[in-house]
Amino acid sequence: MPQSKEVHKEYMRKLRGSQKGSQDEGSQHKGSQYPAILHALTDPEKRKKLEKICQSLKIHKQDMNVYYGYPNMGGVPFDVVGDLLEATR
Repeated sequence: MPQSKEVHKEYMRKLRGSQKGSQDEGSQHKGSQYPAILHALTDPEKRKKLEKICQSLKIHKQDMNVYYGYPNMGGVPFDVVGDLLEATR
């Protein structure tokens, strides 16, 4: 059943409004304002995975080219992630 233009316009306005708020947050981890990397560093399972990823990227010399998150939206390069893992041991 086709929608009227007004109904569709209202639907899209509400949809865009709900998406806008989630992009402003620092992390999508339960609405936290902390960067997602902090939650990954404190989680034992994710920490092990990050260590393996950092080790593999370092061997292939790609650790500064790959980011944890989006590069333009506060993502952290994996060479910095490796430094954070060492600092928080």
